[in-house]
Amino acid sequence: ITDLVLGGLALIVASPLMAIIALLQLLGRNGSVLFTQTRLTRFGTKFKVYKFRSQYQKYDGTTPEKAFEMMGKPELAKEYRENGDALENDPRVTRLGKFLRATSLDELPQLFNVLKGDISLVGPRALIPEELAEYGKKHTILSVKSGLTGLAVVSGRRDIPYEERRKLDVYYVQNWSFWLDIVILLKTVRMVISRVGAK
Repeated sequence: ITDLVLGGLALIVASPLMAIIALLQLLGRNGSVLFTQTRLTRFGTKFKVYKFRSQYQKYDGTTPEKAFEMMGKPELAKEYRENGDALENDPRVTRLGKFLRATSLDELPQLFNVLKGDISLVGPRALIPEELAEYGKKHTILSVKSGLTGLAVVSGRRDIPYEERRKLDVYYVQNWSFWLDIVILLKTVRMVISRVGAK
């Protein structure tokens, strides 16, 4: 009920901004407005996550390693992984995409995923199927719905190591409470406004 009510209100408020972003995407001609990717949520159920496109369409469906190899810069893959899955000037990302990622506005279409019941407003990060083998407590992570935001996001996002983010996801699942969700939502709003940890 909380997801439906708060998610619906957030979508109504964000709709004008989302329309402007969609128009800018069309004018930029860098591919489709939305980027979709198969992710895993509760019980290992697969779903299509929606985001505003932030990278060039020709790199869709490729791993970072493959994408950097395609552009003739395979050395960037090592830098990308060592930097917590991020690059200061990622050549796969469009000009508009850099702004969308920095402000977290690329995540807004996931409100449709919330209303569809694919994910919750708060939860662990939705896993890419190929990542599942790397998780030591995969069954714990997949025992609840994934979230648009989560404890790892408000604890530092890209400013903390990958393994630490995964530990925070597990901690969230094992210590869930309604009030923890409220605190995470409030902190998320504050982070988006201040642009903390976004890349």
